[in-house]
Amino acid sequence: MHDAAQPSNLRAIELHCVPIAMPPIPELNVDLDAPPERRWDGLSEWRQEGRELLKFYLRDLGGLDAFSSVLTGYRDDFVDPEYVAEMRSVARILDAREEEVLLVNLYYDALKLLLASPMGCTAFAVDTAGPPLHARNLDWTNADGRLAKSTVIVNFHRGEGAPLYRTVGWPGFVGCLSGVAPGRFAITLNAVLSDDPPELAPPISLLLRRVLEKAETFDIAVATLRDTEVASDGLLLVTGTRPGEMAVIERTPTRAVVRGPKDGAIFVANDYRALSSSPSAMTELTATSYGRYGHAERLVRANAPVDAESCLAVLRNGNVKMGITVQHMVFSAAQGTVVVALPA
Repeated sequence: MHDAAQPSNLRAIELHCVPIAMPPIPELNVDLDAPPERRWDGLSEWRQEGRELLKFYLRDLGGLDAFSSVLTGYRDDFVDPEYVAEMRSVARILDAREEEVLLVNLYYDALKLLLASPMGCTAFAVDTAGPPLHARNLDWTNADGRLAKSTVIVNFHRGEGAPLYRTVGWPGFVGCLSGVAPGRFAITLNAVLSDDPPELAPPISLLLRRVLEKAETFDIAVATLRDTEVASDGLLLVTGTRPGEMAVIERTPTRAVVRGPKDGAIFVANDYRALSSSPSAMTELTATSYGRYGHAERLVRANAPVDAESCLAVLRNGNVKMGITVQHMVFSAAQGTVVVALPA
């Protein structure tokens, strides 16, 4: 558990933004003009990594049998056939069962049913002299280090055009937990728990991908993520291309509240700040959320990050990152950039 104590002197938490050499993150191109069954053919380069991650997360969820009675019906009713076809091709490439690939792609929503695996995240957005910067740690069961090592940036484009949107993911994952639509907005998802029951509704990770593809503006993205029913809880940080375009959408499956920035910045960890919904179960992510949120806010207020490196310094701070942090990332929606660093 991270120390939630508040230092009395901001100088004590000043950041040292010494550039750290970062190995390049491999990139995978997905052509949205191709048939869904062929879009992920480039995944064959990561076949072994994808198979290892698939096995790990199937085991983490307790195996396919725990979901077999509902999985096919849920897919038919709530998963877009386009994405079903993509996952079928992923299963072919990984030499896996279609149902296994489907279940692992629904991992985030499955946790609402099981509460079996830790998944955290701390994120913030901050105005700069130019457009906002959007920074986040992804904290997740790290598959014995495989999740970080297997990180890929996926560029979704049409034909030979520039990326329509970009996501940070892994071999075999077709949805989105973190992504940017260049010139429009960026989105990241933080885990949270409420006592509201799960809903039979679309999975949130696939909704995020659809919004990245279809929403034309920051305001439309926020409204869509606020108003669309989803299967599970989530905290969504959305940033746009102009100063002040930043919002956290606090979600349960059927309820939502949007909160905006204060003094040019906004923060989110793993607890509700505006929505009235307190989980009865205390987990590692809820127990440490206030401390991580508070430390991130104090670091940002004291140091005013202005670029990716200074944002990464906040994310790498020992009171912000967790033992299960697998990715640090910084987005600029205005520039369409994605900077990803793996924990040291």
